[in-house]
Amino acid sequence: MNNNLSNNSTLIDCTLRDGGYYTNWEFESDLIERYIDAVYVAGVDFIELGFRSKNKNGYYGPLAFTKENFINNLNINHPIRLAVMLNISEIQREENVKEYINELFPIPAKDSRISLVRIATKYSDLNMAIKAGKYLKELGFLIAINLIYISSVNDQELVDFGEKSNSISPDALFIGDTTGTLLPEKIRNIINKLKTHWKGEIGIHAHDNMHRALHNTLEALKNGVSWLDSTVQGMGRGPGNTKTEELVFEIKNIDDKNIDFLPLIDLVQNDFYELKKKYKWGSNPFYYLSGKNEIHPSYIQKMLEDKSYRNEDIYASIKQLRNKNRVNYDFKELNYSRNYYNEESNGVWSPESVFSDKEVLLIAPGKSIDIHNKAIIDFINKYSPIVLALNLLDNINDSLIDFRIACHPIRIFSDLNIYKALHQPLIIPKKQLNNFSSNKLEFPILDFGLTVKEETFEFNKKSCITPKPLVMAYALAMLNSGKSKKIYCVGFDGYKEDDPRHIEVNIIWDTYFKCKNIVDTISLTKNSYRIPKESIYYYL
Repeated sequence: MNNNLSNNSTLIDCTLRDGGYYTNWEFESDLIERYIDAVYVAGVDFIELGFRSKNKNGYYGPLAFTKENFINNLNINHPIRLAVMLNISEIQREENVKEYINELFPIPAKDSRISLVRIATKYSDLNMAIKAGKYLKELGFLIAINLIYISSVNDQELVDFGEKSNSISPDALFIGDTTGTLLPEKIRNIINKLKTHWKGEIGIHAHDNMHRALHNTLEALKNGVSWLDSTVQGMGRGPGNTKTEELVFEIKNIDDKNIDFLPLIDLVQNDFYELKKKYKWGSNPFYYLSGKNEIHPSYIQKMLEDKSYRNEDIYASIKQLRNKNRVNYDFKELNYSRNYYNEESNGVWSPESVFSDKEVLLIAPGKSIDIHNKAIIDFINKYSPIVLALNLLDNINDSLIDFRIACHPIRIFSDLNIYKALHQPLIIPKKQLNNFSSNKLEFPILDFGLTVKEETFEFNKKSCITPKPLVMAYALAMLNSGKSKKIYCVGFDGYKEDDPRHIEVNIIWDTYFKCKNIVDTISLTKNSYRIPKESIYYYL
């Protein structure tokens, strides 16, 4: 790295602010102080401690507000400069800007330990951000405007961003790669468009969805960006960010007598190693896919935190979200499919026409299907049950399956082409699914209605009620509505006992077995649930 180039850079570490998405903006004071010391001697210029916010909906730790009294109680023994971030989306109307900022920043910059305020804004809120920046400069603060969701900003909007910002001369304009999508050529184009009218400093905040955060930061540096954003161990929302330790290793000289990397190395290897084990930030295949498809990382983070989401659920959600331009995060969109069956709905097909007084083999996709594959096939050949498979189960010969059943809207519409290629009729709550998507279900469908109510199983002629919108519960209810003679279950292996999914599914089984006059239901393969069990080998 050219040292002359690196000496022109300004480093901002925002570990506590961005890492707060995992810790709820709470860190132990001792860790905060050791962290500040470590990044300072490693050559970092600014530390962004947290947000300045008036959000009082829910509990958040002190770094969600980063008030003056909290900062003053920190033991900071060196002249590192401090920053906070303001989310401009919290201000509802332009006429409220000054009033809002006066409440957030009750003392001017000359009397505050805060010297820099970064304003995070979408392009649609840029005018509000510029007005806020102008007033904050009047109060004496350094100002940076962070344009987020940069991958969705078009060329003309980038030109406008630079031109409009000239009116208040901020100290830097930042590009925020919120979805971790940028490629080198895109970075160069963004910088060139921004420089059409803007001649000041430019910064970058890079996300690591696709393992490019450091590479993109250095690429931006080569192309004239001088403010570089990072976090210790990459700690930050979703897949995290450029790693501070790697960035300073790249652009700072280990022989510089003013630089000492060892405290930062100790911090990474000890404190942040433990934090990462606990909170599990960092890229993975799902974050990579979200970056590739320009999906906000919060969708992935929320699904990973919710253990009731299985890998196939997350994958299906990504496939659905990529068609909906989900650069912006919307919690309602994520939960739409899960709450979709709250309203009562009837189907048009009665399962009695198929399953009445018939024995059924219900197959889930557990690993035990592979282990006992021959025994399952022998059971089917010997007893000729109606074979019902959950979703796109593919670890048993397709020719042995009579029907499939599914109820997850995102998964169904993501896998339409696969269902079309299969020969079995698909049992689904069709009426509600038609409202969920305009995609046509152009293959054999049996429409059996589904409603979801907590702690409830109800078996009706053409519909059912289940406690959760899980296909296992939907299948059990459908077979009871169909007055089956007996339900044999295989492949319902389960999860580890401390896994929330294990607890959730066990509660569903408990609720099911409390119902009166249910169809005799047993498992023929080993599992961790509270289900009556027999051995498939007894029957062979």
